[in-house]
Amino acid sequence: MKFKYIIIFSLSTLFLFSCGDPHEYNVDPTFSEFVHQFEQEAAKRGKNYQLQSSGLIIEFSKLKNDQAGLCHYENPIRIEIDSAYWRKISTVAGAYYMKENLIFHEMGHGILKRKHINTILENGDWKSMMCGGDKVDSRPWNINYKDARRDYYVNELFDESTAMPDFLSTQLLVDTTNFAKKLILNFDTNNKQDTGWDLATNSNYSITTENKQLKFISNYTSSYAILLSVQNPTVDIKNNFSFEMEIDCQPKSTSDQYGLVFANKTQGADTTEYFKINREQKMFPGNSSWYSYYTQLTINEINKTGKNKFKVFKINNIIYYFINNTYLYQSEMEIYGSGNKFGFLVPAGATIWIDNLQIGIKGSSNIKYKTLKATELSFKVIELRENSLQDLAK
Repeated sequence: MKFKYIIIFSLSTLFLFSCGDPHEYNVDPTFSEFVHQFEQEAAKRGKNYQLQSSGLIIEFSKLKNDQAGLCHYENPIRIEIDSAYWRKISTVAGAYYMKENLIFHEMGHGILKRKHINTILENGDWKSMMCGGDKVDSRPWNINYKDARRDYYVNELFDESTAMPDFLSTQLLVDTTNFAKKLILNFDTNNKQDTGWDLATNSNYSITTENKQLKFISNYTSSYAILLSVQNPTVDIKNNFSFEMEIDCQPKSTSDQYGLVFANKTQGADTTEYFKINREQKMFPGNSSWYSYYTQLTINEINKTGKNKFKVFKINNIIYYFINNTYLYQSEMEIYGSGNKFGFLVPAGATIWIDNLQIGIKGSSNIKYKTLKATELSFKVIELRENSLQDLAK
């Protein structure tokens, strides 16, 4: 099974009219909490909607053309939600956010009379949850809709003139200095002291060194995370840390995604954060317990071939993403609790070269930390599954 990702939804509207009761209110109970939340959010912003009396219909349907939701401009407004899509997103992390995003988008059309808007912010995020319709450079409609971003997107839904918050810019607003290195792997020899990973060749993969780099050849038919378990309590993803490495990937396709990963256990993709790119200069931040990557970004700083330097800083609960020493993006981490797994993601059938892997922890530059020994490391190869979901949207 391939490790692929699915677009969150594709949306369109129909302009129809009805001769029924214009005040009919018939909302499937499954959607009631989201309608109530919409009314509450509107009230916070001085807008009063009494939809139970003014009329609204939201119902399950079997939509065509890979649509997740469809708004009919009838009287009252009628919204259809694809039942298969709703069932599938109900099984993954972030399901509430995705459902709210979908219902709010359709109510944005029907109640707020919003049209699609496909403007992109400075950092590459979509400006509005009302993105949709005709594709922009074949980009999926995935929105990083959660936490602080969720607040921004709801504000923008009710007020198109909402200013972009500072955290949605490419300006780095935190101090990333004073991270003391705890582990450095340069792969200069075949000794575990230099490699961290045990060198091995079997039917599934090969791990060797080549030109003072770690070389991993995958024979798998799906993507795998190659994780080091750092046996030291001072390197814990619940604390602030830095993690970087140089990666050169020879994929089977330019669209194949590879990159940096970290996790809090070695079993189950539901605990793995990833920072991935491909040779088409696309970037995909996310967590594999979610339905898909948070969003897709176009990053000119990505080298289409050769090495790319990945680096993340985790400060409080925010991950700051860098490519080739350029700050690009930030997002909340979705892993909770302790963890000590760090590694890289290799696509199916690809060859990857790793160099200059470093892990650091936050502390005063005057404090001397004992560097971890590679003998304190063990490694694990885990498949990153896709939650058994099938393609729903194009």
